[in-house]
Amino acid sequence: MTTAEQQQPQHQFPHPTGSNSYGHAQDPEPHGHQPPHAPLSPLGPEIPPPEQEDFVTDTESMRSDYDEDFMETYSLSSSILDYQYENGRRYASFRSGNYMMPNDEEEQERLDLTHHIYLMLMGGELFNAPIKNPQKVLDLGTGTGNWAIDFADQYPGAVVVGNDLSPIQPAWVPPNVEFFVDDYESDWLEKMNAYDFIHSRNLAGCVVDWHRLIRQAYDHLKPGGYLELQESAVWAWSDDGTLKMDSPLMEYLMSLNDAAHMIGRELNIYIDLKPWLIAHGFEDVHEQTYILPFSPWPQDPRLREIGRVQAAMVEKAVEAYGLRLCTQVLGWSQERTKLMQGLVRQQLKDRSLHSYTKIKVAYGRKPLI
Repeated sequence: MTTAEQQQPQHQFPHPTGSNSYGHAQDPEPHGHQPPHAPLSPLGPEIPPPEQEDFVTDTESMRSDYDEDFMETYSLSSSILDYQYENGRRYASFRSGNYMMPNDEEEQERLDLTHHIYLMLMGGELFNAPIKNPQKVLDLGTGTGNWAIDFADQYPGAVVVGNDLSPIQPAWVPPNVEFFVDDYESDWLEKMNAYDFIHSRNLAGCVVDWHRLIRQAYDHLKPGGYLELQESAVWAWSDDGTLKMDSPLMEYLMSLNDAAHMIGRELNIYIDLKPWLIAHGFEDVHEQTYILPFSPWPQDPRLREIGRVQAAMVEKAVEAYGLRLCTQVLGWSQERTKLMQGLVRQQLKDRSLHSYTKIKVAYGRKPLI
């Protein structure tokens, strides 16, 4: 592959990045001026990899005001619990095809790690929006329900509702938490102006029409209520050229983006959160970007520990994000998919690779009038 081809690969989708003279990805938001011969990472200097050291990636009743018809809509049925199994992983059967990720125990462990990573990045906070005394809160695509449970513990006076396609939430939860099997891409049956706060996290690749979803959230927020979107880039960067565009990691990420584009469920929507909120009438819109190292290479102790947890999460995410996209959408064989995923995992364990991704958290307030 020529240098020009490395810098400008041809794909079916608009990549979230361009590239720079170092041949590695750079998004439209530069981190600041970078000297021509010594690009600086936003994570600070790296720790030189020891000769023998490696890091480990193995991971060891309050009722709401829903009416009776609404409750019956969300009652569990045998079809919801009749899971699908593909390539050794378990997937939801409810609205099959709307969600490309597994829902088995391994995936639930990964979701728990993701929750921990967000808490570490955000200084222990569950959200950034300046909400006060919330009475009713909605967590879209709640997954294992960790965010909703933690929020309910923090605000015992609030009713917290979490919905998801899979009933994988724990049975023992705070009395002010309710979980429902629901497709948030369908029409919301709750009354308008019902919520003080609506939260979502890592729904990239799970939504066909983000504008419709944001409009529904806007309509169902009380005046003065907040919507907060938390999304990770499904992409990677390095600021010292250690991550090459023709490396297994970047080839894999480009393939995943191609596949997601083919089914209309874009992965890299993290750059659109703030513009979308503004376009749909939200006020007081703010956004914050967090840098997330893929492994424990930064010198900063806090980022190093975050990188260690991220490495364990990514060990599982490599397969979770790509198994269905590669085999069902791109038409790869299971053998080819597993081989590529193995190469990606091997590359991510290389401590000389100073790669990272980005997480953006954006929130906005529905006008009072």
